[in-house]
Amino acid sequence: MKLNNLKYKSLLWGLGALAFCTTSCKDFLDVDVYDQYSTASVNSYNDCLSLTKPLYGARTWAEYDSKFSWCVNEGIPGVLFNVYQEEGALFLLSIGEDNPILLEGYRSLYSDVISISNQVIETVSALETNASLTEAQKNQIIAEARLFRGYAHFLATEYFGEVPLVLHSTEDISKNIALPCVSRKTLYTAIENDFKFAEEYLPKSSNDNWRATKYAAKALLAKLYLTMGSCVADLPGATYPFKVSPAESQEYMNKVVSLTTEVINSKVASLDSHKNIFSAEGRTAPSAETVLALYYRMGEYGEGSAYQAQMANDAVWSPGSGWGSGKGISYTLYNSFAKNDPRLYELCIVNDREYLTVKGEKYYNGPNYSNYDIKVDHVKTGTEFLNSGQCVLNNVKKYIWGVDGTSVNSVGMSIDRRADIIRISDVYMMRAEAKMALENMSVTAKSSVGLSDINAVLEAHGAPQITSPIAYFDDMEVQPTSYTFNVKVDDGAPKAFTVLGKVAMYHNLVRTDFVQQRRKEFAMEGQAWLDLKRFFYRDPINAEKFMYQMDRGIQFSKNPEVQDESLFETETGYLRRQLVHDLNEEITNQQYEGFTAGDNEPEIFVKSFIDNHRWYLPIPTSAKAYLSSTVQDLASQVADQTYPY
Repeated sequence: MKLNNLKYKSLLWGLGALAFCTTSCKDFLDVDVYDQYSTASVNSYNDCLSLTKPLYGARTWAEYDSKFSWCVNEGIPGVLFNVYQEEGALFLLSIGEDNPILLEGYRSLYSDVISISNQVIETVSALETNASLTEAQKNQIIAEARLFRGYAHFLATEYFGEVPLVLHSTEDISKNIALPCVSRKTLYTAIENDFKFAEEYLPKSSNDNWRATKYAAKALLAKLYLTMGSCVADLPGATYPFKVSPAESQEYMNKVVSLTTEVINSKVASLDSHKNIFSAEGRTAPSAETVLALYYRMGEYGEGSAYQAQMANDAVWSPGSGWGSGKGISYTLYNSFAKNDPRLYELCIVNDREYLTVKGEKYYNGPNYSNYDIKVDHVKTGTEFLNSGQCVLNNVKKYIWGVDGTSVNSVGMSIDRRADIIRISDVYMMRAEAKMALENMSVTAKSSVGLSDINAVLEAHGAPQITSPIAYFDDMEVQPTSYTFNVKVDDGAPKAFTVLGKVAMYHNLVRTDFVQQRRKEFAMEGQAWLDLKRFFYRDPINAEKFMYQMDRGIQFSKNPEVQDESLFETETGYLRRQLVHDLNEEITNQQYEGFTAGDNEPEIFVKSFIDNHRWYLPIPTSAKAYLSSTVQDLASQVADQTYPY
């Protein structure tokens, strides 16, 4: 097939055009889509179906998947501990517009997903109906493309705020170099239109069980309405702030309850255990819980997913590469799981557990491997975690398919993988959140109205049930706490030094509110940042408190007073590292000569994050150069279908 009508210019974005890349993916993603084709060669339903396949994975989402998604969605909210270079800057809340990871995400959404979606929409819209392509089939294909276009714009505005809305590709918009950014109302109006069109014209089911259905559209529409209904507070940092009245908020929340109920009652997906959902055997197909997902297929770099190589702690989990030794689930999130919660052991590799590598070799974490009557091929003890730069004593397991001992198609940074966009557990949890908001929009009000939905998810996953009313957010009112650190003196000998932590985030309290329930359920699935954005829309003051009360620090350093070396294989042998500001201040104030604050934690820029309104990421410099500095509210033009761009 040859496409002639591609008018996107690389100059427009300053990013390089990547629309309709050639792919060589296997299985259901087999499709040849070239940079140009003629509409004359697309004349049947099957031809049109092939056009939407790249939207489900392959190169289209490669840059989003490789780093942006987990650096932003897991790093900024403090789910994934990682302090390495540009990746770690986002975890430490040092967020600048020149960070190349932000450019990768922006480019993936606009130059890839939105560009391809628009090409499909305009190409199929121009086709004449015939025996091989009915009007209903045309609308189905257009609906599929509009679903992804709407989703990409939804992500773009949740990440970057007031951004471009691009609904055309046949227009030679390269003549309009200064493409305007538009208000969130404009974006939400267009996203709602796309999702509602998809809801109307997508089928209830498909012979290709990985394709989007109308229930996927309903679920995404519910996510949009949950977001819009949460926008009840006055927010800083926007040219056109988006805010709804209490009555409008209730209307949106009622729609969420209605839509999520439809999806649940449809039985399009069913609750299942995390062990089954994230099993290696099911890595290339929808799980029982999948409502909508992306699917990557191993191939050349950028065709499959790079996630496994990025998260695996060494090559025994990801043949060819493993860059995850310095990454792990942040300690306070890890510590908030009950020890009998099976989700913890599907989320991360932890001490005192045995796992299987991609080759079926036994891999053991912890001090007591010698007591096992088995041959252990790979051992990683507590001290080895520290020596490899992993200071939270766990590594990511979720979506690291090799941990189940199944041979995995993996070539360096390219692997077979399903990446869920929405699971049915999310649909239940969205309904719970909407019910709680309908009862009381105060984030600190405790409620029981959503417990049946929350507990349905917890029961299916073997997690402890919640038996008392729960708040969306518990203000922990953290008090300063004394910590003891390993501080060096002149002769280099370690000495314990106690300091009173002055920053609220340094604490050992366990969070149990609804925010934390979602963090535990969807950790490493690209949800945490979107969840915190809804929190921010409802109550920015308490959302900021949450950021201050979230312990992001490096958790462990050897305790200099521990004499029993065997304790260094468990958490009991470790202390927190030094707080960079508090320790220096304490040493200076007390004039301890000869002490140095070596081995410090890196600085965490919470105040800068809040003061600079980094709840919206800065649009990358090289993209912003081609955008108008004036933000426009064009929602009415979207509504009456006269929107020009």
